[in-house]
Amino acid sequence: VNPTYSHHLNASICQGETFLMNGKPYSSSGTYTDTLKTINGCDSVFTLDLIVNPTYTHNVNAEICQGDTYLLNGKSYTSNGIFSDTLKTIHGCDSIFILNLTVNPSYTFSIPAQICSGESYVMNGKPYSVTGTYTDTLKTVHGCDSIFILDLQVNPTYSHHLNASICQGENFLMNGKTYSSSGTYTDTLKTIN
Repeated sequence: VNPTYSHHLNASICQGETFLMNGKPYSSSGTYTDTLKTINGCDSVFTLDLIVNPTYTHNVNAEICQGDTYLLNGKSYTSNGIFSDTLKTIHGCDSIFILNLTVNPSYTFSIPAQICSGESYVMNGKPYSVTGTYTDTLKTVHGCDSIFILDLQVNPTYSHHLNASICQGENFLMNGKTYSSSGTYTDTLKTIN
């Protein structure tokens, strides 16, 4: 009496892989039986209990502002692009993260300005009238900083009061203009600013 054999296999693979038993490929979870013959012509039965563990793909769309950092699985990303990171599940299968990162711009505007004393310079709806450097931050449509730096110079204005007297028949010359009658006269000139 020649013996028969029974072989029981428990196996697991990851989704997308193939398990070979006696030269036959298996890629779906299930119980499979294959019978071969021994050299004496008796049955040699192979039973396969196959588990196909899933793999995962996670698509992540994200936006950050220029100068910021996006963290995914402990890794830092700071530039536009599509990035891939593969982790393993508890069964050793792939868990793929695909990051589509958009970096929105931040802006800095430097505004040199001059005004005369007594005037105001309006930046983003706010009036400024004293020499100095002022910063105002607004948000872009994507929530990023739009920084305005105003370097304001307030130039002085001058008022000169002259008291003069002349004799009848004489003229008084002021700023290239001739005056010969009593009265108060005003003349406005511009400074180099």
